[in-house]
Amino acid sequence: MATIEFPRRAAAGRMEHRAVRSLLVLLRGTAAAVLWLPRFWAHRRQLAVLASMSTRELLDIGLNTCDIANALAQRNDQDPTVYLADVARERRLRRQT
Repeated sequence: MATIEFPRRAAAGRMEHRAVRSLLVLLRGTAAAVLWLPRFWAHRRQLAVLASMSTRELLDIGLNTCDIANALAQRNDQDPTVYLADVARERRLRRQT
């Protein structure tokens, strides 16, 4: 019966590769967690600007006050301005047809 022997160096290299990959995954996750809060507050500031607009100003850009409330109900990790842009785009397309 034949056995295959792997050099110790190759096995050690694989373990080092796994360790480096695990460390990079951990660093990426940590960076995402740390950078999430500034993004969240930037999105909320943008929503605050939109919420301070009058009804007429919101209608000019294709939104209404209910849309702002719906954007506030989005998950915290989502950009509410993307939702609002989609709503305005859908209304514009409906008016054109």
